[in-house]
Amino acid sequence: MDIIDAHVHLPTQEICPDLRSKKERLLQELDENNVSACIAIADSWHESAIGSTDELVKLFPETNDPRVYVVGGISPFVSYREDLAKFREHLDNGRIVGIKLYTGHEHFYLVDERLTEVYEMAQEYDVPVLFHSGWDDPQYGDVDRAEEIVGKYPALKLICCHCWYPDINKCMQLTHSPNMFFDLSSVADDAAVFNSISVDVKKLIETIPDRVMFGSDSFGCSMAEHIRSVNKLGLTPEILQKVMAGNAKRVYRLKG
Repeated sequence: MDIIDAHVHLPTQEICPDLRSKKERLLQELDENNVSACIAIADSWHESAIGSTDELVKLFPETNDPRVYVVGGISPFVSYREDLAKFREHLDNGRIVGIKLYTGHEHFYLVDERLTEVYEMAQEYDVPVLFHSGWDDPQYGDVDRAEEIVGKYPALKLICCHCWYPDINKCMQLTHSPNMFFDLSSVADDAAVFNSISVDVKKLIETIPDRVMFGSDSFGCSMAEHIRSVNKLGLTPEILQKVMAGNAKRVYRLKG
């Protein structure tokens, strides 16, 4: 079965001391779990343990058969105007395949008017906008704000990372929106919690099988455990293949 992990980060310094070793460790993780490709998500800050957008773009240059695709992280608090210009250049050159907003990690709302240019740029280049959800400070990227964005930008592909973990049922409020997508990163972070929400995860997938993508949030979470957990849901082979690879390939317009 083909597997694309739609949500990974570089290892931290505790695992690898420099960018080159981080890259090698990520590729090793893909090999160990039989994952054919992944989406590596950069931080919005220019100095970060998981790497900035510029660092990831240099670390994973475009090739004819890439295994690692880059999503750039952006923040209205950090060199915003300069980063918008850089992102347009990266999009022109095919160096990034999406844009990440760290709502909740950073205290700005998904509906912040400063983000208008991010959404418009994403629509123009037909790349998704990802946002952090769940855990602490969930109000910044909560359901009602996501619904407002997909209503305002009907051509935008909006991806809810983490499915408002652990409150997976929140996702069901937006299954009616055709441009609303979800990645499963972190849902298997805790085995006991996953056992309690697995019915909700399966329900979400079977309700919108074309709009849920596998993701692990590696190295913050276990890639292997996420693969095992999704495989245990009892999905049909057709739906499982969509979730594990097909949907990410289509939404991010990946090669191959």
